[in-house]
Amino acid sequence: MHVLKNKIVAAAVIGSLAFFAGCAGSSNGSADGAKKESTSFMDESASVKDAKHQSQEQDKQTMLEGMFQELLAATRTDTPAEQLLAMMTDTSEYWLDTLENRAKVYTSEDLDTCQFYEAFSILMYRLYEREHLFEVSEDRMLWLFMSKAGLFQKFTGLKLGPMKIKNDRGSIGLASSPEVPIMLFEWDDTAWKLNLAETIPLITKGMEATASKKNWSGKKLALYWIDREYHMQYSRLDESLCEPIGF
Repeated sequence: MHVLKNKIVAAAVIGSLAFFAGCAGSSNGSADGAKKESTSFMDESASVKDAKHQSQEQDKQTMLEGMFQELLAATRTDTPAEQLLAMMTDTSEYWLDTLENRAKVYTSEDLDTCQFYEAFSILMYRLYEREHLFEVSEDRMLWLFMSKAGLFQKFTGLKLGPMKIKNDRGSIGLASSPEVPIMLFEWDDTAWKLNLAETIPLITKGMEATASKKNWSGKKLALYWIDREYHMQYSRLDESLCEPIGF
């Protein structure tokens, strides 16, 4: 009887172990399956996100190319200042206002502290004012750059390379050196805007290179380029432009 009781207990213990082993195996199987399913879902989710990101980048590329064509069209017509400014960053509008104020008050000594592109812009503004070339009474520095006869038009007439995007910055270079940008754009969550304040130094860099060869100041180099461009049209392309002319 005692022996029979021990056999029954042993059988029960073995049965219990087998049951728990089966449960553990089932549990491990379920965990492995869940893990595989989770990994598969994560892979699919990453793939979807990547495809969505690529689609967004392509949309932004298309929008940048479209915006640039609109900008070029705007500079070829008498587009109101409000529409032109809407295509630019806020910092560009502030920069234009600052530069126009400097054109009205900077002395020759003040111009000595300017970068070439600033001195060139200021002296060009004064030349336009003195020769009565402005066709607008306000936003004249904007008109100087972006009108159909403006500085921007001259540079965009060159053969340009493809537009490039990196994060929220867009750029375009010359076809001969597409990796070197001459125009910069910024994405403002809904549209692309031209960063004119950073673009003007880039498109005038080729002109500025002359200064390093001649060891000239920005002011002197600006006078040199203005004389070179307009000496057949206007007189007094000299130091007289370096002083305010009574706006």
